[in-house]
Amino acid sequence: MRTAKLQVLGLCRWSYPSQTGAFNNKGESLEALRAELYTPERMAVRLFFLEHLVLPSLRGQTDKDFTLLLMMGDSLPEPWRGQVLELIKDVDQVKPVFLPEGQNHMEACRVLMMEHRDQTADVVIEFRLDDDDAVARSFVERLRALYRQLRPIYKEHGRAAVDFCRGFLFRCEPDGSVNYLPVEARLWTPALALYLPPDHKRSLINYPHMRTWRSMPVLSLNKSPMFVRGAHEGNDSAIKERKVDTFRFKLETLPDLARSEFGVDLECFEAGWGRVTARNGAA
Repeated sequence: MRTAKLQVLGLCRWSYPSQTGAFNNKGESLEALRAELYTPERMAVRLFFLEHLVLPSLRGQTDKDFTLLLMMGDSLPEPWRGQVLELIKDVDQVKPVFLPEGQNHMEACRVLMMEHRDQTADVVIEFRLDDDDAVARSFVERLRALYRQLRPIYKEHGRAAVDFCRGFLFRCEPDGSVNYLPVEARLWTPALALYLPPDHKRSLINYPHMRTWRSMPVLSLNKSPMFVRGAHEGNDSAIKERKVDTFRFKLETLPDLARSEFGVDLECFEAGWGRVTARNGAA
């Protein structure tokens, strides 16, 4: 049997100002939305998670054959534009894309993913990370390996999904402290991947992640922790609305696991978050 050609393609939306009325911006003008998204305090939080959580997990992937599109607005101002580009310069798999702002968010994401699909691939494996997420170092490698098991299901249905549903919540508090919680959560965005034909007219962004099971077969795996989700004031309410369970885990072993599986040094992470909250509190 011929070995299938698999493309692994990811998306991370990094402070992209989309059309007014999207998400929670209540329909204010694009100028007002830019002013809200590009405040120094908010940018400090986003850069912190990019540097200390997102990029370490991508940098450490055991399979380097993947692309993550880092989607940003074309008016992202300095010094943050330069700081983002500096942070990602040693991660060849991360491709910065600056899009015209004010577009329909879902359509802009769909078109971006379609433009970067390899049409010579047999299957495109799409995933997305929020800008405060991480995945385990074996994530890409396991997505490729799992296709051998998924192949009959994929062939029958034309698409399929894998949901790694065990991971950790890193709750970053306004007082500068960090609390850790082992979680099992179905169909969260980190460590959820869709297997699609390269000419498929929809991308993963068109499938609401909590309802993925209604559109395709989903393989759920909870043997190993495969994701980290950062929680903070900017996203905490949405996370609290999701039903999650916990699993038994000795938190005293988390520093070693975070370093080996996610590339995250918890001492540096906690110190960095403390600096961010102290600086934002003094602003």
